Amino acid sequence: MVKTFIANIQNLPDPKENYKILENIWQERKEKILSYKFENGRKESLGSALMLQKVLSQKNLNPQNIKYGKNGKPEIEGLHFNISHAENFVICSVSENPVGCDIEKIRSIKSGFEKRFFTQNEVSYLDKFSGDEKLIQFCRLWTMKESYMKFTGEGMKLALNRFEFIIEDSVKVFRDGSLTSCFIKEYEILDYCISICSEENDFASNLEFVEVINMEC
Repeated sequence: MVKTFIANIQNLPDPKENYKILENIWQERKEKILSYKFENGRKESLGSALMLQKVLSQKNLNPQNIKYGKNGKPEIEGLHFNISHAENFVICSVSENPVGCDIEKIRSIKSGFEKRFFTQNEVSYLDKFSGDEKLIQFCRLWTMKESYMKFTGEGMKLALNRFEFIIEDSVKVFRDGSLTSCFIKEYEILDYCISICSEENDFASNLEFVEVINMEC
């Protein structure tokens, strides 16, 4: 089963001003966290690390044992995982099979922006909507795109016009014109869209909320 965990990182301290919070973070990650120039970047990276430690600890796994497979996809002792963050939240999806996840906040977009990133079929789908509903549908498609690219591990090396999503009663994923065997699961929270992509069609019904840290630290 694919499980997805979510945590609110809004109140995390800036690790550059509070080194104590980095005490239990593995060294490689500490360096990455502190490499970010701006506070928001440091907090998002810290939140991702704390989330991963929390999730892996439930399975008695140490993040220092993470290895990277095909296309740089991380896994640890047969467990696949993927992390995404957006402003106040960080999510982590875990599975015994490759998985990709993405969370994005719904926001306004420039007119015609969708034509730069979506296929003609996807643009035609978006044209059915207007106003706030169009923004929601745009965000849905965007998170699906991101989750698929993270699922395969190809990232932006994969041309966006090579794959598309057909949204009907369920979401179908096509690549190079052929139906793929991967599946999409969506979750909603406040003003955010969340998409999970996996080769198994067995997803947890709900997100699992976790506290990444005792705020008294």
